[in-house]
Amino acid sequence: MKLLNIACGSRYSKEWINIDFYADSNFVQKVNILGGLPFKNDSIDAVYSSHFLEHLSKKQAIDVLSEAKRLLKYNGIIRIVVPDLENVCKEYLKVLDEVDNEPLLHKKYDWITTELLDQLVRVNGGGDMAPFFTNIVENNNTKISDYILERIGHALVEETTINNKKIITINKIKNKITYMYLRLIRSLIPKNLRDLVFVNTSIGEKHQWMYDKYSLKKLFETLGFKDICIKSFNDSNISNFNNYKLDIKEDGTPYKGVSSLYIEARK
Repeated sequence: MKLLNIACGSRYSKEWINIDFYADSNFVQKVNILGGLPFKNDSIDAVYSSHFLEHLSKKQAIDVLSEAKRLLKYNGIIRIVVPDLENVCKEYLKVLDEVDNEPLLHKKYDWITTELLDQLVRVNGGGDMAPFFTNIVENNNTKISDYILERIGHALVEETTINNKKIITINKIKNKITYMYLRLIRSLIPKNLRDLVFVNTSIGEKHQWMYDKYSLKKLFETLGFKDICIKSFNDSNISNFNNYKLDIKEDGTPYKGVSSLYIEARK
């Protein structure tokens, strides 16, 4: 079987074709995903992408999903994972109702508003999420840190990321030079206007849209996919999917926590 993992980041399986804008591993191919996917029509058995679609504009999302459909074989499966707008909104309303009666929940309220909004509005790299989590850990607030880990499934500064920083590659050097150039241009803009005209975040960091089970299903229907169904982190129509450890950790828990939406369809 030919299996394609689009915008894999550091979460990939050696048994898949893994592609991303940047490649820090020999198991990942560097591809400008928004420029089209370099695979033949009807050549892939299954396509998977996790927490990528929300970083695209609505048009870009349509373009990428259309490309995925083009290269899928007849009856091939597409599996998409995104942050669940319904889930985070319900949790926000729940915490909002509780916080007036229980002041100790103010940190939980601060987190859920940050989870909902930060990646949509941030203008600086990392936004508020990582500093928030770091502060919680440093103050030994295990109740809130456990809550955050349950929500998103992993620490905001992962060991894989730390280890990758030790590896120097040509792509990393090129990326570093590019961002240095962009920071130089930013420095020429008056300081009080920089955040208004120059967003200082990396590619793929900000969320440009959010999806729920209704909107994502409608998008799949518009593109002509069939057998559209909502799945869970440990349930897939892709053969032996859990063995690849893409949505599930070794301990059987969801890699992306309880706040993700999983959807599958066939060509």
